[in-house]
Amino acid sequence: MAKRREGSSRVVKLSKGFRVRTYEPAPEGFDPRRATDRQLLRHGFPRRPDARTEAIWRARWDKAFTRPVKWIVPEFREMPGRSHGPMRPGGRRQGVAPAAAGAVNATSGNWSGAVDFSARGRPYRWVAGQWTVPNPHAPGSGAYYASEWVGIDGWNSPDVLQAGIETQITQILWFDITNVYTWWEWFPASEVAITNLDVSPGDVMYCLICVNSTTSATVYFTNQSTNVGTSFTITAPSGTTLAGNCAEWIVERPTVGGSTAALTDYDVEYFDECQAGWVGGGSIGLDDLSGATSVTMTGGGGASLSVPTIENNHLMKVTWLKSS
Repeated sequence: MAKRREGSSRVVKLSKGFRVRTYEPAPEGFDPRRATDRQLLRHGFPRRPDARTEAIWRARWDKAFTRPVKWIVPEFREMPGRSHGPMRPGGRRQGVAPAAAGAVNATSGNWSGAVDFSARGRPYRWVAGQWTVPNPHAPGSGAYYASEWVGIDGWNSPDVLQAGIETQITQILWFDITNVYTWWEWFPASEVAITNLDVSPGDVMYCLICVNSTTSATVYFTNQSTNVGTSFTITAPSGTTLAGNCAEWIVERPTVGGSTAALTDYDVEYFDECQAGWVGGGSIGLDDLSGATSVTMTGGGGASLSVPTIENNHLMKVTWLKSS
């Protein structure tokens, strides 16, 4: 990966032809709510919404950046052969419709969770969510994967902008090898790991993705258990533009080496603080899980692998049932 400096920031050029900009970490004791616009820009924070004209977004902004955090400059490693990508329709199970925009319940071969569709002409500009990193279990010998993430697009749109946690476990004889790490992806480019944002099972992670334009977005990732966070701005892969037609909170079995991976036994996963913001028609707004589509992951023969339950407007439970 080629690197060059621009002022206090750093630009990383990845092999797929897109760029990532990192920022000078905020100093200890830095409070974004009291910082100047110039300071926010210097340290990579999103624009502070106007308290009068953008009251809904300002309330969410203040909540997201209230907690004291040690901000670090992220370090990246591309993960060839490992990707996430759009929702793939799954085999139908009784009582659940095949994947279709606007369905109350749907199935997918790789996604499980909730998807919220924007009204026409009102693309999503940000998505946020919080979850506890599961302790992965191997239901048998071999390698198993589960990815927990928030994102925009990927259902009736060819791109996906997403960031989350990979929980991989490999059982060899009587030994389990566990690998848990943070990552991001702007499909069709592959997964990129964040190598210095440490994460362990049981940690609470918060992720906010803000869209700057159809070809640029900024990711804010915080380990709420260690109070360490990072932010960076992504330029989309060449030829890719963000549609903003849906926002999602997902447990996924990723693609590894060209095949859909077997699903890690993650037991139960909870997502909370699930919200997304849209713009359009001269107005802005806020969506949550109240109108979201529930997506059940299915495997061979249409068997349910992972099933979501929307508990309330901001909280969702996802339950593991089978690996494939």
